[in-house]
Amino acid sequence: MEKPKGGAARGAVRLRRRSWWIRPLLLTFVTAALWLTAGGVAEAHPVLLRSTPADGQTVQAAPRQIDLWFSEPPTAAGIEVSLSDRDGRAIPLGTPRIEDRGIHLVLSGFPTLSRSVYELHWSVVSKYDLHRLQGTLVFGVGQAATSNGVPAQSVTGPAATVLDVVLGWMDLSATAVLCGWAFLASVLARRPSPALPEPVAGTLLGLAVAFGFLSVVASLVRSGQQWSEARSSGSGLAILIDSGQLTRWALRDVAVIGVLVLLIRRLRGAPSTPSRPSGTALLVVFLLADLVLRSASSHAQSGPVSLLVLSAHQAAGLTWAGGLGLLALLTGQLRNERDKAFRFWRAFGPVATVCVAVLAVTGLLLAGRQVATVDAAIGTLYGKALLVKLAVVAVLMAFGLRSARGMHPWLTRQPARAPRTPSPRGQVIAPLLGVGILLFAVVLAVVPPARGPQFDKPEPVAARTAYQVDDLLITVALTPNTPGRSLLLVDAVSSRRPVPGPITGMTADLGAVTGLRLKRTQQTGQGGARWQSAVDVDATGELPLRIVVVRGNARPTTATSTWVVPGGVAPRPVLVSNSPITPWTNAAAAVLAVLALFLGAALARRRDQAAEGHELDPAGRRAGAG
Repeated sequence: MEKPKGGAARGAVRLRRRSWWIRPLLLTFVTAALWLTAGGVAEAHPVLLRSTPADGQTVQAAPRQIDLWFSEPPTAAGIEVSLSDRDGRAIPLGTPRIEDRGIHLVLSGFPTLSRSVYELHWSVVSKYDLHRLQGTLVFGVGQAATSNGVPAQSVTGPAATVLDVVLGWMDLSATAVLCGWAFLASVLARRPSPALPEPVAGTLLGLAVAFGFLSVVASLVRSGQQWSEARSSGSGLAILIDSGQLTRWALRDVAVIGVLVLLIRRLRGAPSTPSRPSGTALLVVFLLADLVLRSASSHAQSGPVSLLVLSAHQAAGLTWAGGLGLLALLTGQLRNERDKAFRFWRAFGPVATVCVAVLAVTGLLLAGRQVATVDAAIGTLYGKALLVKLAVVAVLMAFGLRSARGMHPWLTRQPARAPRTPSPRGQVIAPLLGVGILLFAVVLAVVPPARGPQFDKPEPVAARTAYQVDDLLITVALTPNTPGRSLLLVDAVSSRRPVPGPITGMTADLGAVTGLRLKRTQQTGQGGARWQSAVDVDATGELPLRIVVVRGNARPTTATSTWVVPGGVAPRPVLVSNSPITPWTNAAAAVLAVLALFLGAALARRRDQAAEGHELDPAGRRAGAG
């Protein structure tokens, strides 16, 4: 076989050099995909944060009401609950009511519960995406709840989650292109505006119109999917009205169709001519309305402040990703007129900087609300997707910084040189990374957040406690310290010399168990002894504890305290840390916001100084021309 010679060989070498990044990039995405799928497919969107009684808890006194707290509000029309005892007898329940901004479900109106183990079967419909969730809560009254219930799971199953990801990615990608066109339209609306050849402007505008249609179709299909899920519950119309989805659907469709109408009107005219500022402003208003309505149907929003944060996060991310994609396409269309493309890239620099700053600050605030701990971040599908998204964003920021140094020489103190557009390699990689970011953003929107009772940091529970009463040091231990049969161990040692008298008897009260007589098992010296007895623990939580020590002719010594029996959902083993990260992410967001303001002011000052230097130095002016 003949080897390529001359120009063919040099072309093959250049091709290999230019494509060196393809294999590492593919390897990175494959590794990320395998890491994500290791956590399984998510089957639930909201989370049951906690309940009273907790799942698996044993209570001594019968509860007057049962409380369930969810990560997002359920619809009142979609609530289905039933309560039964160990023998399967149904317990009548009153009408459920919703409190605490819609996330607190209160069940009351049932008769006094007798001594038994009870199962609460609950089923709710999410107010944001209309997915039905169901689960089982098991608790005991005076009897140990030896088995836990079934955790929350979606009735729709993984297939609906995959469809949500596909439709959501199509919708987000279309909105990103529309946001990118809004940036180009705002640049074209300036006076004087950079001119674009008619074919290039027509291609970009036609692409925006096509993605506008895609956004409308994706929105309608998602609405139809949610309507189908709501109808399957038997009270579909009531659920739609109670959730407010009908209103959000209608308003969002109006906003998206408004964007599409404006783009079609522009396409029918002269795409390359500058648009009126009023038309560009109306386009931006429709896009902002679309983003706010999209955020109102998100799992991450829980009030006006979080709605504002989430809307700003989406607007910044979509503008950044969509702007990069359209500018890369614009540069490819203007092969022989790079100076025209450079003006658009240069105008995108400040916009991209603001977008990155907003993304970083709002991303930290949202991460603190959706991820409970570091262990939750590395052990759940939501946390893994978030970490991979952050890694992709970091790589894209590195490309952006490199491109910014090329387009704005004043960012560095190097000798004056001519500005340049991003490299062809960067123009290809950056949009691909933007597509990956959008994909991970959709995954975060359709999987359950990484929080819940299983991630709560457990309160420290002492397995052995000592009490000093008079001259006696009394040490109490309970093994295994769970509801049911346990062993109570009590050591008592006197610190007085001579010892007042030997211990002749000991009784204990623990919870509802009173008058428990302990037996001496061994003598420990100095008038002390170890006593023990089996005890049936009938509840979890804080139980009253009373130890009475009897010694010869001396008066009895009594130790009174509270003993804690852990209950509820068993905490996960600690991998890195199970401390809440919300205080740290909020503090980091505040510090980052202040640093961004100072950095922005410093960059603006350096830009002004560079502009003054170019005005005084003709060589510098020629170097900065472009």
